[in-house]
Amino acid sequence: MAIQQLIQILDQKVQQLYQAHLSKREEKIFAKFDRTLFSENGQNVSFYLKEINQTLDRIKTLESNDLNHYNFLAERLLAQCSVLSEALTRKNTHLTVPQTTTKQTIQKSQHSIQKSQHSIHKLPPRERLKKYYEALERLNKLYQQHKDLAQAEKNNDEKIRYTQLAESYKKRQQKCQDAIDLLEEYLVFKEELENRENTENK
Repeated sequence: MAIQQLIQILDQKVQQLYQAHLSKREEKIFAKFDRTLFSENGQNVSFYLKEINQTLDRIKTLESNDLNHYNFLAERLLAQCSVLSEALTRKNTHLTVPQTTTKQTIQKSQHSIQKSQHSIHKLPPRERLKKYYEALERLNKLYQQHKDLAQAEKNNDEKIRYTQLAESYKKRQQKCQDAIDLLEEYLVFKEELENRENTENK
């Protein structure tokens, strides 16, 4: 891949990340990041977006004939995007729903998602990807369940509540999908890099 093409792809990924989380730029992230990726923990989203942009700027201004230099920084940038997206996906809104049989089932599903997302970040990338797909499937079901409840509910206040809950799950669906996309791209990049290194070592 040509260097300019690589830079263009990375630039697009960073812009997508900015657009996806621009409204949350003042939110604090309490996840503990690897210090090789971010300089500090406990900062707001805009701080981490700024550091990601700094990595991108380093790639753009790098003057080197060694492709490994570009590969190293590109890998770091993709890892930064991936872990930030994962951290934002793990941020859960604590929502309450009335205690009926159907709604208790929904609560259990929600608790299952919260519990699994809490431990997902400790897993290797490929196992983490599998868990993301499982979480996405559960979020899809929760969204549909709340949407159905909103349509069936006769009380207007409850209808509004279920509609809002459905929308919140829809947003979390998108965040989960974004995390999946980033992680898949990161794994593809890692595989290409390993294949290139293996070819060069033969």
